[in-house]
Amino acid sequence: MVSYEWVCETNGVLTRAERSIVRTGMRRFILETIRGIVTRSKNGTRSTTTLFPSVPDTEVASTAIEMAKNQGVTLLFHGYRTWLLGTALSQVDQTSVDSELLFVTSLLHDSGMLVSVPGEDFTRRSADNVLDVFDRAGAPRRRALQAADAVVAHATPGLEVSTDTIGYYVQCGAMADLAGIRRWHLPPGAINQAYALYPSHDIHRTLSALARRNAEEVLDSRLSVLVPKPLSNVIRLALNFSTA
Repeated sequence: MVSYEWVCETNGVLTRAERSIVRTGMRRFILETIRGIVTRSKNGTRSTTTLFPSVPDTEVASTAIEMAKNQGVTLLFHGYRTWLLGTALSQVDQTSVDSELLFVTSLLHDSGMLVSVPGEDFTRRSADNVLDVFDRAGAPRRRALQAADAVVAHATPGLEVSTDTIGYYVQCGAMADLAGIRRWHLPPGAINQAYALYPSHDIHRTLSALARRNAEEVLDSRLSVLVPKPLSNVIRLALNFSTA
């Protein structure tokens, strides 16, 4: 569930064992979020001098920006905020990440949701878009596949940084953006600053509708397990506490 090869072979359809892994990962994610909320409420938000990064000055990054514009401003700005917050969290964790790979995957991680393909997990289409970026930029196939793997991995709950570092911080950045999860680890005002730079444009309602549609298109996918109830519950919980 964490590689481009897997999603190409299965179209994102989970086995019974994989569904169990997804549910276990979701439970661990919920517990870690609750623990973080409680810790935040006791200790306050940790201060840090982390600053948002500059856009990588590479052909791959420039090509990704042009392709990402085709998503429309709502998903485009979600991609930018995912990159900013994911990068900030990697710095807080003192984890070294490949800035170009994180930028490209953040910008395009949800791009596959915009096209309806029944029976196919959206991350396959997102990963194909990322592969196209690297191909157009003349970048090595090895790096393209790293980015494609990260795009597929980011949608797996319970993903660990040791499994896929880029995918992990795309997931962290996206969840910080959508629900304020791990807000307590970020510099004070980081999420507000990210939204000031790249406004919401109704991302929560838009992405919720796209996720529900994609969950219905692949009935045994990761989204089909997460969307109906567990994910919405943890997002609601985190939002209530992060805005308190």
